[in-house]
Amino acid sequence: MLLIIGYLTTPTSVTGVSLAEFWAWVRYLAAITPHDADLRLTRSYADLDAHQKTILSDDFGMGVPIVWLMKNLSLVEIVDGRYFLQRYGATHGVHQHRTAKRGPNKTPDFVARGHDGKWHILECKGTQSGEAFRDRQMASGISQKLSILFPPGYTGQRLVSGLSIGIEGGNPSHLGIIDPEPEDPVTISESELGYAKDAATRGVMAKLLRSTGFETAAEAIAAPFGKPQAMPPSRKKADRERVDFLANRDRRAREELRESTSRHQLFGGRYRGREVTFQLPRPIYDHETAISKVTVRQGINMDALDSLREQPTIETLVEPSSNNWIGMMGTNVIHDDEKSATLKIGNIFTSELILE
Repeated sequence: MLLIIGYLTTPTSVTGVSLAEFWAWVRYLAAITPHDADLRLTRSYADLDAHQKTILSDDFGMGVPIVWLMKNLSLVEIVDGRYFLQRYGATHGVHQHRTAKRGPNKTPDFVARGHDGKWHILECKGTQSGEAFRDRQMASGISQKLSILFPPGYTGQRLVSGLSIGIEGGNPSHLGIIDPEPEDPVTISESELGYAKDAATRGVMAKLLRSTGFETAAEAIAAPFGKPQAMPPSRKKADRERVDFLANRDRRAREELRESTSRHQLFGGRYRGREVTFQLPRPIYDHETAISKVTVRQGINMDALDSLREQPTIETLVEPSSNNWIGMMGTNVIHDDEKSATLKIGNIFTSELILE
């Protein structure tokens, strides 16, 4: 779950430095009780102030259902709903879709494509206030999440999940999932599925690049024209500055990818990325075993980096025929035991968390 939270909260398209790839692994390790058979928060975390409790609830509310869905649906690409609609709209000439962050036109939390080619829409809720409050949250998410409708034969699950998070000494956690009917969705026709696939592929690859430290390349993939929703620059004088910026960014992305050989060799030497070890400020306990540090490894396939280096900025639809790295993407698989967890995305990305 912590690996998934770190992955999901890594921005798809953003400039500057983000700590999203790291903080979930450290911040929440001490939040979970060591002895309960089910997921529960320690009393100290349950007594956080309202703002911090809301953040934790939102993060767990995403992490738990996505882990469950990965084990029950063969998911290939999971992408932020807002980015998906922004990029989908830009690629086929729609200047603005309903991409509000809040309110009745809020986009779904995630759009996911399955191995069978079907598309799933996911809205996630989380609370520490009990199952009754959770159920009201789920009801409020119905009109918010079903804002995209795929063509017959390509429509998968349209789900609202709600996690009631258990507290130490209280009721256990409980995950609820419902499948309501859509309300006034954006409709994607079969002829537009290529644009949808482009948005999902770009969103996932950008997250993977950012997670392994290739931030400029990530931005070039996610937003080839400067912003996810941006259209290609025109010949007008006002667009000259953007043309220069994009050319400079492409150059920096190629240099960043060229330097990938200097990064850590991971997972048998086939991957490049980064390895970080965190010394915990105080031990946490897995039953009676003390955990004093955490190591996280994240790597992207070397062959994918070599392929991407040839063309980091792709202005047309991403296609497997001209971008070999796309064929390396595949099903999301998670595995865990008592002291470690691994997330694999096809043959292109591997992430590992080890408790020591």
